[in-house]
Amino acid sequence: MKKEDNMKRMIWIVVLLFFFTFLGTEGTAADRIVLKKYPGFKIGLLNVNFMNQWPLGVESAKKVIDFAAEKGFSWIELRDLNATLSLAQAKDLAAYADKHGVEVGYATAVGLLDPSFWEVFSRALANAAVFEGPRTIRTSGAGPEFANDPKKTHWTFVELQKAVETANTAANMAKSFGLQHVVENAYEVIKGDGVSTFGAVELFGNTNSNFGLQFDTANFFCGISRKWTKPEEAQAFLEKYIKRMGYMHLKTSSPDHKPQKILGDNELSFETIFEITAKSNPSAYIAIELDRPDTIEEVIANHAKSVEYLQQKFGK
Repeated sequence: MKKEDNMKRMIWIVVLLFFFTFLGTEGTAADRIVLKKYPGFKIGLLNVNFMNQWPLGVESAKKVIDFAAEKGFSWIELRDLNATLSLAQAKDLAAYADKHGVEVGYATAVGLLDPSFWEVFSRALANAAVFEGPRTIRTSGAGPEFANDPKKTHWTFVELQKAVETANTAANMAKSFGLQHVVENAYEVIKGDGVSTFGAVELFGNTNSNFGLQFDTANFFCGISRKWTKPEEAQAFLEKYIKRMGYMHLKTSSPDHKPQKILGDNELSFETIFEITAKSNPSAYIAIELDRPDTIEEVIANHAKSVEYLQQKFGK
């Protein structure tokens, strides 16, 4: 009788162990992606990496959040080009992301000189405030003044004045919401002549401390900036404004100045960029940005290869 009781007890223990193990693992997120050399860095991705297959919107955003949670990414940049998400939709996505343990940084694509800037920014500000993450509201710096003129490389003095005024006002408004307004280095040259041509250096040099940088590691080199930048000049820019960086797009520019579909060695090395970043903010938000391929299978594979590259380079 005692033997039978012991046997029953053992069976129940095995069943309970299986049951609790199953409960504990079902639906859980993957281990967070961590770089051994920079364990505080929060590695994320952009929803626009999936844009060719999953057009921007609420349901596609949830798919990207699911993917991030499943693959161990800490956060996503949620690009909402013209802030068309309603506040209710933003709150729904914020709750969904929180449930899945994924942080969110909210971003638009409206430029500082876009006639619709304030209309878009006012909607974006309310949306950005509901998300937990880098606590940023991202816009573009360059806007239609560049989009409408493919040969344009810089701002004029009048354009710079207006851009600075808009940037300062928007940054102050964002600050009152507990956010940082950040813009990306993009089409504009890194530095103008200071008399009739002006670039990123002049924009950041004339804006107040509330105005922040969304640094892109490749744009100065890969043809986004209309004039190729020497890596040492890009490094000097990053060193000067690193304390104002809200987060980073981690992207690769090849030696022939092309954006890449998989992370690899960049024209300004990631070793240099990470060293500068870690000294200023060892818990920096860093989002992988990849040139977009044709199929979802390629998108998924390219993220895996990019993470593998980072872990080989900076430790798993």
